[in-house]
Amino acid sequence: MKKTIFSVLASVLLPFVGSSQAYDLSEPDRINCGTAIINNQLLLENPQMQLEIDEKNKWYKEFAKNYQENKTEAVIYTIPVVYHIIHNNGAENVSKAAIEASIANLNEDYQKLNSDISQVIPAFAGIAADVQVRFRLAHLDPNGNCTEGITRTVSPLTYAMDDAVKSIVRWDPNSYLNIWVGQTIASGAGGYSYYPSSFDYSFRGIVIRSAQLGNSITHEVGHFLDLPHLWGSSNTPGIPSNCSLDDGINDTPFCEGAQSCNTALVTCGSLDNVQNYMEYSGCSRMFTEGQKVRLHAALNSSVGARSSLWAPANLIATGVADPYTTPVCAPIADFTYNKEYLCEGGSVSFSDDSYNATPTMWNWTFIGGAPNSSGASNPTITYNNAGTYSVTHQPSTIGGSDIETKTNIITVSSLVADYTGAVIESYENASQVNSDWIVENNAQLGWERNTFASTTGTSSMRIRNFFNSTTDEIDDLISPSYDISSVSTKTMTFKQAYAKKTSADDDRLFVYYSTNCGQSWIFGLLLTSANLSTVGSTQLADFVPTTGDWMTRSVDLSTVSNATNVRFKFEFKSGGGNNIYIDDINVGGVVGVADFNNIASFSVYPNPTSSSAQISFNLIKDVNRLNVKVRNAVGQEITNVINDQSFSKGKYTLQIDEQRKLAAGIYFVEFNADDNVKVQKLI
Repeated sequence: MKKTIFSVLASVLLPFVGSSQAYDLSEPDRINCGTAIINNQLLLENPQMQLEIDEKNKWYKEFAKNYQENKTEAVIYTIPVVYHIIHNNGAENVSKAAIEASIANLNEDYQKLNSDISQVIPAFAGIAADVQVRFRLAHLDPNGNCTEGITRTVSPLTYAMDDAVKSIVRWDPNSYLNIWVGQTIASGAGGYSYYPSSFDYSFRGIVIRSAQLGNSITHEVGHFLDLPHLWGSSNTPGIPSNCSLDDGINDTPFCEGAQSCNTALVTCGSLDNVQNYMEYSGCSRMFTEGQKVRLHAALNSSVGARSSLWAPANLIATGVADPYTTPVCAPIADFTYNKEYLCEGGSVSFSDDSYNATPTMWNWTFIGGAPNSSGASNPTITYNNAGTYSVTHQPSTIGGSDIETKTNIITVSSLVADYTGAVIESYENASQVNSDWIVENNAQLGWERNTFASTTGTSSMRIRNFFNSTTDEIDDLISPSYDISSVSTKTMTFKQAYAKKTSADDDRLFVYYSTNCGQSWIFGLLLTSANLSTVGSTQLADFVPTTGDWMTRSVDLSTVSNATNVRFKFEFKSGGGNNIYIDDINVGGVVGVADFNNIASFSVYPNPTSSSAQISFNLIKDVNRLNVKVRNAVGQEITNVINDQSFSKGKYTLQIDEQRKLAAGIYFVEFNADDNVKVQKLI
């Protein structure tokens, strides 16, 4: 008798192999997931769950003993489905066509209609099963309102999905199969699902990456309907000890678990069913007759309420009973736009992004725009006057309409700069800071003016990152515009203070500048965890800098020396560290005695280069600690040219690590002389 080991766990996802749908559901390479921790934790918290698992297995055996296949109906079970798209207006906000293709792919796989079923090898072709399950997008939501079975929610959780997304939006899991779709799963998985259990109510459903909507969904629904991996309930395929485990289904051979499409694979003394949807092979084609019986047992068991999904009353309540036709719903209004910053006279293209119905009429209102209204689906609007403007969008169908207003989303800047000549900003005038500077915060505590620390006067800008619990949040601080065409010093310098909480912190500060009112940004400086800290040790308390905790940073503006309209953006990406402060923005002013008075010049040439580059620098005083590093575009150190060495004043020319050839791309050469940092781009 085969040994049965069941547990509630999240599963790995398989790459998509093919679809008859027009929409492309091709997926990246399979991404393994490590969800044994989730399973073990759930069992640890609910030890009585093992008793339920044992009872469920007894039920399966009794069901299998009395099972009689229904050959009179093509479909026996219909399951209402809702896809919850968790997005941040990126590619993860997948289209309605992608969702419809995913549902179509599910139906093909579970009804043995997949075009590649003929490719199942002869050894298993005879037991390839039509599972007789149909999936339909819900046409009525939990409140009885018309729906297309798709919801869309903007949330940063799309970048690190886990069970927390289920508290953002969830329809009754006793009535709907909930599928949450987002960009990335926090564990690094492709997706996961839980087995039927009375302990899974809060977690019930499937979480999946938006890039994996093909056969990965088929695999996950298998878990949702009580099918383990062929080698048993673990996420570690390909190890000999798996031969002592099993999935509890008689017609699936013992196996270690396939990780490639080798249909001749023998791992536990018999031919592996590599083409099974519950394998990791990447060439899934089939379920077995035994898997069909176990799946039907799950749909007829009260455990986990899978039996309530296909109950006739629920099919009516969710709008998936026959006759199942295209619903005529009112749209839920939403829209996107291709720019948020532009100069006077610039244009913005708007796109209807409504869902729940395909609009047939549009009513746009553009305050400050020309024209100020439109009936087009995707209008382009010109803004001739400086200001910050809102947009209202009202799409409609014969089923109704909806309205969405997004406030202060378009910022139009004057062609004439706010300031001309050299300027020093020390954030002393609160009202001027509020009117001049643009703050775009995503973290709970983002950029703010404060009077707790400064280098000049009493004020600075800071982020109290010490109290932010999430990482990878991006907060932007955008300056007013400056005309630097007449200044003698083509640099922007600023003072900065920051401390780490732990040595593993990965906060980053990016500095950009723009010559087109913020429509696009040019890289100026990157300070990573390696050089962002201005104090010598980690700080376990709320960091407030003292006089000696500040460093001067510089951005070279020589490539835009004649610009008459320059803005700067300070972009902080959180990585678990302490607070950051900036002060004394100096645009084109005379560099002070303490600012880079040991460096006369620093250059990288030839640039661009197809071979090795050289660094030339002139020190006008001795330097105790000189570091020169080459980093890639995401701040990773590629090579170290000079490491913490002392140099006497004078002129020097060095080559960038001839032994390590750099691949084609963009790099940044970071020159740090006694904590005075300059950065130049190397192409």
